[in-house]
Amino acid sequence: MTHSMGTSDPNTLASTASAWLVRMETGTVTADERRLFAEWLSEDPAHPAAYREAEQFWRALDGLSADDIRTWDRFLPQEPADTSTPPFLPWRRYTALAASVLLVVAIGAWAALAWLPVGDYRTAVGEQRTVALSDGSTVQLNTDTALSITMTDDARRLTLHRGEAFFTVAPDSSRPFEVTADHGVIRALGTTFNVRTEPDQTTVTVAEHGVKVMLESDVSVDVQAGERIQYHRNRWLGPVERTNMTRTLAWQRHRLVFDNDPLPVVLAELARYRSGRLVFLRDHSLNELLVTGSFDTDRLDRFLPALEESLPVRIVSIADRIYLFYRSRPEKS
Repeated sequence: MTHSMGTSDPNTLASTASAWLVRMETGTVTADERRLFAEWLSEDPAHPAAYREAEQFWRALDGLSADDIRTWDRFLPQEPADTSTPPFLPWRRYTALAASVLLVVAIGAWAALAWLPVGDYRTAVGEQRTVALSDGSTVQLNTDTALSITMTDDARRLTLHRGEAFFTVAPDSSRPFEVTADHGVIRALGTTFNVRTEPDQTTVTVAEHGVKVMLESDVSVDVQAGERIQYHRNRWLGPVERTNMTRTLAWQRHRLVFDNDPLPVVLAELARYRSGRLVFLRDHSLNELLVTGSFDTDRLDRFLPALEESLPVRIVSIADRIYLFYRSRPEKS
């Protein structure tokens, strides 16, 4: 049985176009559904235009962040409370999902701006690279990172625009080595250190020797080997604290290491290494699930199946782009 997706549906034209797109992307479209899709396209010149806009947004998913995902989460349908009734019919599920996705079509222009080249050196999502500097220092760039470098006779200045980098600094007392990240400056004191930027904070972790972290508000603090410090966009500097260096630098070994971390934190970390995936937790109790384990960033195709095997979750995937997490229910005896 086929289902019509005409614009008489209460959803908007944009939502209907997106519902068609999601359905066509599943790869399980019947001949009758293709015929209905062709009829829908021919009904009105606005329909092909709306479908093209939906395609543009779908491609823009690669530029979306975990913060975007959390912003739109409230628009997605919840798991039906009455488990005695059948789940959504396929068309209803796709249409409801597409309607929620189309609420953010306007973000496509913003996402396109995020793709503009920034920095002298960049890595794509999931990519790592090592950069050798002219002074003998090296910088290892983690996933989705952008870095600019300025070398002069009296200074070595680097700017971490986004992402994460590990700096190994060559000694040169006549030229300070400084890394600017967000509203802070990290000055090396003959050292190796890691800097990770996030939307609301930056984390500095020292592997050897020490660094001086300075904010624009003229607040500064020294951080020694085995310690880390975080500062926030509101120019708030956190305390210096001991940290697990093996875990912090696991990314250099292509590993993600978790130790009783909440599921949302784990999924946010996964998003740094896999682009174009939208992940939604459809049950608030999932926020309390804890994850412990070590995962290979080169084999992240095994990540979600491993979570489904080890946690009481059920994962619904749509077109290998959108993942809905539900709490799995105990099987009836």
